[in-house]
Amino acid sequence: MKFIKRFIIALIILVVVVAGGVYFWLKSTAPDYSGSLNIKGLHQPVNVTFDEYGVSHINAADAHDAYLALGYIHAQDRLFQMEMIRRVAGGTLSEILGKALIPTDKKLRNLQLYKMANKSADLFFKTNDKQWQKDTRAYLEGVNTFVDKGNLPIEFTLIDFKPEHFTIQDVYATIGYMAFTFTSALTQDPAVSKVKNKLGEKYLKLFNLDSAAVASTHKQYDPVAELFPDFKEFQEYIPIPIWEGSNNWVVSKDRSKSGHPILANDTHIAYAQPAVWYEAVLNYPGQMISGYYLAGIPYPVVGNTGQHAWGVTIFPFDNMDLYKEKLNPDNSNQVWENDHWQDMTVDKETIKVKGADDVTYNIKVTRHGPVMNEAYPNMVQQDKQPVTLWWALQHLDGTVIQALYYINTAQSMEEFRKGCSLIDLLGLNVLYADTDDNIAWWASGRLVKRNADVNPSTVLDGASGKDEPLGFYPFELNPQSENPEDGMLETSNNQPAAVNGEIYPGYYSPGYRAARAKQLLNSQNKWSPVEMERIQLDNYSQRDAMITKLVLNEVGTDNFASKNAVYAQAIKALQNWDGKSDVNNIGVTIYTKMLYYVLEQAMADEMGEKSFKKSVSSNLVRSSIERLFTNSDCIWWDNINTPEKETRKDAFRMGLDEAITSLQQQLGDDVSKWR
Repeated sequence: MKFIKRFIIALIILVVVVAGGVYFWLKSTAPDYSGSLNIKGLHQPVNVTFDEYGVSHINAADAHDAYLALGYIHAQDRLFQMEMIRRVAGGTLSEILGKALIPTDKKLRNLQLYKMANKSADLFFKTNDKQWQKDTRAYLEGVNTFVDKGNLPIEFTLIDFKPEHFTIQDVYATIGYMAFTFTSALTQDPAVSKVKNKLGEKYLKLFNLDSAAVASTHKQYDPVAELFPDFKEFQEYIPIPIWEGSNNWVVSKDRSKSGHPILANDTHIAYAQPAVWYEAVLNYPGQMISGYYLAGIPYPVVGNTGQHAWGVTIFPFDNMDLYKEKLNPDNSNQVWENDHWQDMTVDKETIKVKGADDVTYNIKVTRHGPVMNEAYPNMVQQDKQPVTLWWALQHLDGTVIQALYYINTAQSMEEFRKGCSLIDLLGLNVLYADTDDNIAWWASGRLVKRNADVNPSTVLDGASGKDEPLGFYPFELNPQSENPEDGMLETSNNQPAAVNGEIYPGYYSPGYRAARAKQLLNSQNKWSPVEMERIQLDNYSQRDAMITKLVLNEVGTDNFASKNAVYAQAIKALQNWDGKSDVNNIGVTIYTKMLYYVLEQAMADEMGEKSFKKSVSSNLVRSSIERLFTNSDCIWWDNINTPEKETRKDAFRMGLDEAITSLQQQLGDDVSKWR
């Protein structure tokens, strides 16, 4: 008995000791928010405080010290995130995570982000006389000081890895990766091509693409469409979230109760841990910047300086095209280029793999860009013709760092506009307000010139030279507005109005969010910041309310309600739904399921089940929902796999039935709990 008692006591002591050791070890890897540090390179002492939300407030004697401190603090809180982003950008995940990531690394390396990064670093960082060069280098000095001296986050211990120093090239590659998350070309273009090739041009009318989509006579290839589900799966696997939709708006002094402009912005980015945004406040002589930073980038993308404020949404114009090349049957290293066979260049790639041998392979590159076939094994083609990726990013200088510097430090609207004009690698709708009572909007990014008969929404002809890009439009022709007469501006990733008759192609979101914001802003003449919160929290969808009413009127509700008590309650909840997406709203739960199943009834037979499931959340489909539901004669309603001709009413009825059955199986018979 004494032995058992002693054993239990010893076991308890052992557990306490081990638990204590684990606690202190974990604590040693946590960020340090108090005390003093002696950091080499600072000109003067820097005071860093953290508020109740963990936001850092940096007070420094000069810009160099402010950005060095920012780099150190940013790394302390986000170093593993920084590491993962640069590894995603470079396709080096296998080096720390193992051989399972080799296919992902191949897809990422096909983007050749570090080729762009090396070019931009060579162009802009050979000297150190510009302030944006000094700020960026000081920021990296702070990051690397933490890499050398700080307590590395626990993730590095768990994978037994110590990060290398961060470089200018890493900053550009991170910007490039963010630009990549803005584009939908690798998902939408193959999907459109698949629909066109399998079903014909008449099926494309639903998507409201450029008229060239119907007029195009270039031969397309079904196998290219297999890139679509393959790329979608890859997108979901990578450890950094893709950017979603966003909203921003601004009202002028005449529409504000304070007599000064008010700017509101909510940037919709997929949930992540840690969060994508990092908030910090910098103060040094002549400058205050309060903003939201991305990991590894020295300037905030959204913020205010006390003199001006700005917010952003994605401007998803089309700056990426897929080309079908013509391979020389006698020389697998040549493709046809206008009137002759042209050698492809070959980039040798070596992927380091944790716990395994290196993987060496080649990426072939044509005038359009890298060949995609090997990185996307689903692209099995009988004729083995290469598909290449043309991306504007590889043909631009990369002036985003300069752009962000001018945006952050502008002393006037003219200087801020200059910053927006330098945004080249990605598309941003930038809204602006200042203490001089100016408001403005600039759709920023280098817009691609193309021939009028080229439809960039499909895979293009890479051999003839007829589909080649013609360069870029000047910034002056980008959509923009300064101090509009109605005193308000808003963007929601929607397509802007034509500029000089030119509609720029892109992967725009449906316009109902923008329309709702405009409707609310017009609902009263003057606004306060508190009242703006109502708009940001608004979750009413006029489109969804209209579709619900349309479906219920079309199918009739008596037959559904009479099936059983569950159906009766579900139909009543839909009838009473007010179009809002409140947390406890039952109607929105049923509507969302119904919407999915009606779309499945309409589109899965044409697209194929796998492609439908990957595309249903895309802007291609989302932008077409209202057109589809309100057109009873739309060709998509008929199921091509049956001899009968199905109607819209059939799809509505089966979709609603599947929605209720699915929810009953998933959440039970108590409809009141369908939240």
